[in-house]
Amino acid sequence: MKREARNYVDNKLKPPKAFFDWCFSQIPTYKWSNKKETILASNRKNCSVIEQKLRKNSRLTFFGKLNVFGIVLVTSKRIEIQSYAFWNRVVEGKEIIEFDLVNFEQFAEGEHVKVASSDGKMWFGLIPVYGGMSGGPYSMIQLFENDWKEKIRSKSELKYLEIPHLDFKEIETIYKYRVEIEFLQKIKARQLAKEVMYPVTQYTNGSFRKTVDMRTINAKWLKENKPFFKNSDRGFMEFELARRIQKRRGKVVSGIEKYLDYRAINKIPEGVGIVRFQNWIIKNKVDFSYYLDYLNLMRDLNIAIDSENIIMPKNIVIAHDNAVKLLYQMKHEVEEQQYKVRFEKIKDLEKTIDNYAFIVPKQASDLLTEGKALSHCVGGSNYIKQHIEGKTTIIFVRDKTDIEKSLYTLEYKNGQIYQLRGKHNCEPPEHVQVVANKWAKVIGRKNKKLKFA
Repeated sequence: MKREARNYVDNKLKPPKAFFDWCFSQIPTYKWSNKKETILASNRKNCSVIEQKLRKNSRLTFFGKLNVFGIVLVTSKRIEIQSYAFWNRVVEGKEIIEFDLVNFEQFAEGEHVKVASSDGKMWFGLIPVYGGMSGGPYSMIQLFENDWKEKIRSKSELKYLEIPHLDFKEIETIYKYRVEIEFLQKIKARQLAKEVMYPVTQYTNGSFRKTVDMRTINAKWLKENKPFFKNSDRGFMEFELARRIQKRRGKVVSGIEKYLDYRAINKIPEGVGIVRFQNWIIKNKVDFSYYLDYLNLMRDLNIAIDSENIIMPKNIVIAHDNAVKLLYQMKHEVEEQQYKVRFEKIKDLEKTIDNYAFIVPKQASDLLTEGKALSHCVGGSNYIKQHIEGKTTIIFVRDKTDIEKSLYTLEYKNGQIYQLRGKHNCEPPEHVQVVANKWAKVIGRKNKKLKFA
């Protein structure tokens, strides 16, 4: 029968009195005094005292700071991490301190259990204590020093492992993979044992990934690949790189590990020899994420990636930049064709009111020019796209005596002025806003039956 969360907590290891004494010592008490009177919030001795002058308006009722204290307890059969929340408050000058268990972890007999506790209720899992949901269960925790690291190394279920350094947050990983780590340490697979014990996340080829994939490593895998790792400093990435390159009927070229992650091998086009490709990467010092972007550009341009001059251009930077320019030109031509239809629908929005001309952009690219001239974001691809599609409408507000000079940009959306901005996104003078409101009123009356943003 599966045990309930409360069963684990009811049978937890008992922290020593020294732990709770230490917890209380970390919480300050308070003292107010003047020439006639002294108020001491508590008679606790082994703690700091916050002293203040006693005045008529002294605040003697308030909440103190939430503190979370933790302890790691170790026996030959158990490792437990217990964390307690301490709430202190002062009521009419008297200190009140309450505490309770909030998070509990137990490692025993191959099982790792997590239990959270709040208001007398307990359930499996851990809860954040500080900083909302993003704070994590151990955010800002203060850990009691009680030789727990040495006890784990000398008396716990992990005593057969060589553990160079140990943080309490690393216990979970080391305990989970203790069998694999012990095997690797016995065959002196130094690097792989270190990677399993202390997995590192690296930024490779545009994403964050672990240097070791524990979905792959199991007893069978370790036995099969023992010769590769035994008495060596070879790591998981080196092994996988070699294996995947061999599947491409090639061998590893020395130095390629600086440029290629093993997960990149299946992204290399098939129309080239893998050894030749590695030599090209190394010779040109190619950033593979940049190369992948180049391949995506080729696909967007409908260019077949099936020849060496496309797969391995002589100059990847020039090839990439030319592809960007060509793609932009193609998209620009498509946008302008689409905008011709849109312009015909909104050209009647052009009006001259008082000293200002309200100009409808003649081309989609005019928004890009406007954005650059006024140093704001209307020239961004999102605004251009929404203006073309009719999800919003961009109008240029110009001095009627100099309509070629950018002055203000107006966004009209859902039948009203959504925003009106000048250079560097600044607010316009009040009289400009007044004129803009007149324009909105005029076009609102004349265009009730027309559909635009």
